[in-house]
Amino acid sequence: MRRLLTVFFIILSMNCHAQKQVFSVEEVREDMATLKRKFEKLHPGMYYYQSKDAYNQLYDSLYNSISKPLSYLEAYQIIGQLVTAVEDGHTNLRFDKKRFNAKKVKYVPFYLRKIQDKYYISINGSQDSTVIRGSEVISINNEPIRLLINKLKMMVSADRNNPEAKEYYATHFFPGYYLRQYGEKDSVSITYRLPFDTGIRTKKLACLPTPAINKFSDKRYKAFKRPNLGLKIVDSVNHIAMLDITEFSMRGHMFDLGHLKFKRVLRHRFSQIKQKEVAHLIIDFRANGGGYIPNIARLLKYLSPKPFTLIDTMGFKKGAYFSIAKPWYISPPLFLWLAFRKQKDGFMYRVNKGNSKNKPDPVLGFKGKTYFLTDPGCYSATTFTMNVAHDLGIGQVIGQQVGGATWGSFAGTWDNFSLPNTRFIVHTPLYKIVHRLPNKVNKGFFLDLDYEVNRNYEELIKNNTSVIDFTVDMIRKSKEASKR
Repeated sequence: MRRLLTVFFIILSMNCHAQKQVFSVEEVREDMATLKRKFEKLHPGMYYYQSKDAYNQLYDSLYNSISKPLSYLEAYQIIGQLVTAVEDGHTNLRFDKKRFNAKKVKYVPFYLRKIQDKYYISINGSQDSTVIRGSEVISINNEPIRLLINKLKMMVSADRNNPEAKEYYATHFFPGYYLRQYGEKDSVSITYRLPFDTGIRTKKLACLPTPAINKFSDKRYKAFKRPNLGLKIVDSVNHIAMLDITEFSMRGHMFDLGHLKFKRVLRHRFSQIKQKEVAHLIIDFRANGGGYIPNIARLLKYLSPKPFTLIDTMGFKKGAYFSIAKPWYISPPLFLWLAFRKQKDGFMYRVNKGNSKNKPDPVLGFKGKTYFLTDPGCYSATTFTMNVAHDLGIGQVIGQQVGGATWGSFAGTWDNFSLPNTRFIVHTPLYKIVHRLPNKVNKGFFLDLDYEVNRNYEELIKNNTSVIDFTVDMIRKSKEASKR
C-alpha cells in the first residue's frame, strides 16, 4: 500500500509540474544555464555565427533582466532568444508536449504572405469563407500587423540570422509562431481589407485545431496542391516540363527507412522525362525545407554530367559522442570512433578524400537544360543540392534568396533535450556537414541567384506563379532567338 501511495504522489507531482504556469527567477535562470552548458557541449555550431563574447553579453543581459517570476510564455520568450541567437536554422525551442497537444491545441486559422510592405491572407483555414485569399491584414487583436510580425521574427531561427528566412517562416507558419508568442486562444479579432476594396472590416475568427484548419484549406485550395515528385508538361511544343520536389523525403511504409519509394518514384519521373523528350526541366524547390540526405545523390545522378561528391568533411563535438552513439548500441560506438579519427579544436572529423561513388545515370541521365526555382523556404538538403549542382555547372537558379548557407549546415543527427524546470524541448543538431564545392562557383554566403524574381499581388489573387511564368517565357525567348 505504501508503494502504491508513493507512486501516486510521484505521478501527481509530475502532472502538477507539467501544468505549472509560473516559474521563479531561480528556475528560469537554472534553465538558461542548462541550455548554455548543453549547447557548448553538443552543438557543432555554437559560436560559429554568433561570437562567444556577443552570446555571453546577450546571456548576461537576459539573465539580469529577470527580476520577478515569469509565466510559461514569458519564460519561453526569454529562453527562446538564447536559442535563436545561435543563428542556426536547424536549432529551435519547442513546447512541452504535455502542455500543448499538437492535434488538439487551437491555432489562428490563417497564413500570411508579405508583398512589398503589406501583409495578406494567403490561406484561410477558418470556418468563415468571406475572408478571402488576398485580403490585406491591418491588425490582429488591435495590434498592427507589422509590429506583430516583428515580434514573431525574433523567435525564428535562421542561418546567420537570414532576414528573408525569418520573414518567410514568421508568415508562412504564422499560426505556430503566434501560439508561441500569445498562447492558445479561442478566437482572434482581425481587421482587414478585401481585395480591390477600400473599406476596412473587422471580424472575429474562431481558432481551430490543425485537422480542422487543414480540412477547410484543402477544400478551398485544391489547385494549390503540389504533390512531391509531381511531373507535368508545361509546354509540349518547346519540350518544357516541371518537376515538383517539395521535400527530400518519401517513405513507402513505416519500415522504409532508406526512403526507397523516393528513389523509385524519382527514377520513374526521369524515365518519363526521357520518353517525352524533355529539353528544358524546371525543378520547383520552393518551400522545400530538406529531408533525407542520400536523396540528394539520387537526384543529382540524373542531372550531373560527371561523378560527384556531396560531403567534404563531417564532424561533431567530442561531447556529443555518446549522444550520437548510445552506449547500449553495443557496436556503433566503436564504429563511430573508427570512422571519425581526425581530431581538432574539440571536434572529431571524417574527411572524404577519394573519388566519389556517385556516378551519372548512364541510361536516364538528363542531357537538357535545368532551372531551379527557389525561395527562403529552401533549406538543408535543398540548399545542399543546389549548391553542389551550381558548383558543378548544373542549372540556373531563379526566384528568391534561399534560407540555407552555401558552405554547409549543422544537421544529420539530432538531440532533443528537456530543460529541468520549464520542460521546454531544445532541438539540437549534432553534426557539422561541409559541402564538397571544389570549383567554388558560389561567391556569396547564400546561393547566388541567376535571376531574382519576387512574388507579387497578382500571383496571390490568381494563383499564377510569377517565377514559373518568368522561366517559361525566358526559355521560349531563348529558343526563338536561336532560330533567328
